[in-house]
Amino acid sequence: MPKSLLYVIYVLILSNVYYCSLNAQNNQDRNTTQIPFEVYKTTSDTISIHDIIKSNTLFRSSKYFTKKTSSKDIYWIKIDLDKELKTLKTDSLWYLKSCNYGYASLFYAENNTLIEKKFGLFDGSEKINSISYIPRIPFKYKSLIKKRFIYLKIRRLRFSDRVTNWKFHYASQTINQSVQNYYSQKNIITPIRKYIFSGVCLVMFILTLAFFITSRNIEFLFYSLYIFCLFIYLNGTLLIANNIIFDDYNIITHWFFQIVQILINLCYVYFVSFYLATKKDYPTLNRIIKYIIYSLIIIIILDSLFLYFKYFEGAIYIMNVQRFIMTLFGIGGMIYLLLTAKNSLAYFIVAGSFLFMIGTLGFFFFKTSIYMMAGATLEIIIFALGLAYKMHQEHKEKLLFEKESFINNCKALRAQINPHFIFNSLGSIQHLIVLEKKEAALKYLAKFSHLIRNLLENSIETNIVLSDEINLLRQYLELEALRFDTTFKYIIHVDDTLNADAEEVPMLIIQPLVENAILYGLLNKKEGSKKLNICFRKEKNQIICKIDDNGIGRNAAKNINSSLKKTTKSRGLELTEKRLQRFHKSEEKNIEIIDKIDSHGTSIGTRVIIKIQTE
Repeated sequence: MPKSLLYVIYVLILSNVYYCSLNAQNNQDRNTTQIPFEVYKTTSDTISIHDIIKSNTLFRSSKYFTKKTSSKDIYWIKIDLDKELKTLKTDSLWYLKSCNYGYASLFYAENNTLIEKKFGLFDGSEKINSISYIPRIPFKYKSLIKKRFIYLKIRRLRFSDRVTNWKFHYASQTINQSVQNYYSQKNIITPIRKYIFSGVCLVMFILTLAFFITSRNIEFLFYSLYIFCLFIYLNGTLLIANNIIFDDYNIITHWFFQIVQILINLCYVYFVSFYLATKKDYPTLNRIIKYIIYSLIIIIILDSLFLYFKYFEGAIYIMNVQRFIMTLFGIGGMIYLLLTAKNSLAYFIVAGSFLFMIGTLGFFFFKTSIYMMAGATLEIIIFALGLAYKMHQEHKEKLLFEKESFINNCKALRAQINPHFIFNSLGSIQHLIVLEKKEAALKYLAKFSHLIRNLLENSIETNIVLSDEINLLRQYLELEALRFDTTFKYIIHVDDTLNADAEEVPMLIIQPLVENAILYGLLNKKEGSKKLNICFRKEKNQIICKIDDNGIGRNAAKNINSSLKKTTKSRGLELTEKRLQRFHKSEEKNIEIIDKIDSHGTSIGTRVIIKIQTE
């Protein structure tokens, strides 16, 4: 084994041993002492600390206060450190650890004077510099009131809980510095979870917003906003601790996160509405969603007014109403969709909403955001899969519509060719009758009816195999040869490399160009033989059809036929070009016309090359 590798392993082992010992030491140093306390509840804010100190009979055990706290109540806390005095004498500075309160003050004695130290979230005196923020209020042994008591004045404003859940600890300056400078495994896991969740949210937010910009599907917009609001709400301490959006916690910050919580639900119901197309597919659910949206907008307005006038009781109540409404909507909506689901999209909403609701319940029961983040992450993944599934379905429908449109367009173009061909054929029959060639007219009519029957039998299909196309072309050439007393000869050749029974082509795609060669090239020729050669061959992914005649050429045909002087190409040629372009969705020219000229510059016919894509 190389020495460098041994050295790396040795360093890793020592680092691991050091980390384990440091972690064990930190766990030992982090042990703080919990201290008992007594409580006095009042609604009067005129009572001073002096009145509290004089009345020892006001306080009761914390176990007595079983009801939930109210924002209008003021709680005076008396902490008796009589049993901890020996420990407190060992250090000059100690730290009191407690919960986060809206308004809170610590009272201590200094130079025979009672001093108030504010540490509430709404006081703005404490900066949140950690995502696992816990207030740590410094106090000294010499500052204890009556050399044994700490008094706190507390108002619980953000939410209601029970005093029996409150806990107070104290720790030495050494332990406090250890907590601030070193991280235990628990302290590391918490931010890692938050940062992972933040990464998931931001990636999904950017992706869904990009999909909205490119596709203009409104459900992507509301889903991206929903994810962004979730990110802000569940990572509030992370944003504040890193001076993002706010640099401390105050009433405005509290209002902002309250509104974000409502916006989460607002974006969610809008997303559900557009994702499920409730207006069309679920009219009952759509009406309920409208009422939910109106209710949430009213709650935003009321919550803003309550917090502006510092009516915290009303703010807590209106937020509880909002949670109650969304819980009923979530449960009722899931049951409704399970019973009336019209497609698989509804099941994505049900699954995602159920997991998020479980996470939310875990958040409110266990007072930790990890459950809500887990539920939100699973919901984000399921909703993303649902959006991907919907995009896939819409893409399939779009392809189906395009295919149907393509078929209909081809049928429309073919319908324009068939009357064109039928008109010319009937004109030929009329011409034979006028010339009193009854036998030829009857023979022509019999062949014509046989051809029409074949056309009608294949009229349902847009494309036919090449062998059938060649058969229809041969029947047409027989009609034309009969009409003009076999004044021209034709040959149809299929190369051996081409499997005519396996390749598909648009129906009657060759006939208009063959017709042009006969009517304008061969029949106007006065002398010499009249020949028409039609050749089919395979070249890579194309069928090449070459129509070669030894007629008078295009320029001479234009001079003879005055009716063509205003156009450069026939109607049949124009329609054939459109059909070929639609056949393989291309705008490039698929028909090449070559004027054949001898060494003396005389026209000796026309060659038309048709390219038909096979892949």
